[in-house]
Amino acid sequence: MTTWKSSAAAKLNLTLEVLGRREDGYHDLASVAVSLDLVDDVRMTRTTNDRLISYHDDKGHRMSIETSDDIIVRAWTALERRCPLPGGAEIEVVKRIPLAAGLGGGSTDAAAFLRLVRAAWSLDLTDEELMVIGAEVGSDVPACLLGGPVRMAGRGDLVTPLESVSSDWAVLLHRPEIPVPAAKTATMYRSLRSTDFRSGDATVALSTRLSDGMSPTQEDCVNSFDRTAREVMQGLTPAWRAMGTAIARASLEVGAEPVTPLLAGAGPSMFAVLDPDVAERASRQLGVSAGFTCVARPLDMASATAIQRE
Repeated sequence: MTTWKSSAAAKLNLTLEVLGRREDGYHDLASVAVSLDLVDDVRMTRTTNDRLISYHDDKGHRMSIETSDDIIVRAWTALERRCPLPGGAEIEVVKRIPLAAGLGGGSTDAAAFLRLVRAAWSLDLTDEELMVIGAEVGSDVPACLLGGPVRMAGRGDLVTPLESVSSDWAVLLHRPEIPVPAAKTATMYRSLRSTDFRSGDATVALSTRLSDGMSPTQEDCVNSFDRTAREVMQGLTPAWRAMGTAIARASLEVGAEPVTPLLAGAGPSMFAVLDPDVAERASRQLGVSAGFTCVARPLDMASATAIQRE
């Protein structure tokens, strides 16, 4: 029996500019996002009728992801409204992206599922049609479907590919072990002030920089939620200071200029764009801190969306 496999790459918003609130209650945003080589693995095997979904960590231990609204189930339902499937499937997700971290872990799993279903049943759906289905599931799903560096607009569901970025830079990621509010993203949006809204200029500037073949820097990155998160999430400010200290010490070791960490998505993860050597040194410094820490590199579109048959 054939099993289909796709990586589900973490999504990092290098810029995340909330432009303002819309009449329908959503917010318009402008963003440059990239896929990272921090990935979940999603495997799918066709069955006769069953819908089976399981989650494991990378050591094979079963994970209990408590949700009455599983995002893969929602993707499955949205797809079948458009294109009923002739059978069921068994889905296994190997999780490496931390949960509720601001790195698109659920959205990228749903995107990988949609790619796999299209391949396994040879569905006559274009990328654009698949992204429309994905947008019904979540605003980040279209960006994860397309993969690689993208520019996001609307509520995040309008996605345009950007030129592949160079790989001479790295991202230090740190997800501190702190409590996050229920309905985290909605809470973050409700907590925004008018002074947190931005013009979108940083996204335009970074898009141009990447199109010119230049690498991003931490100075190019912005996040409208950065202030709000430190007010809403208890414990984030000490974690932010600890990460900043680790980066400063690592930078001093090699004579580089230190940078300030920034919130990833709606948090609580934080990130810094760094030279790979500085990122590795800072990661070792942060290794003693509670939480998840890793150094990740950018992926191009092909690497972020590849499908294999096993």
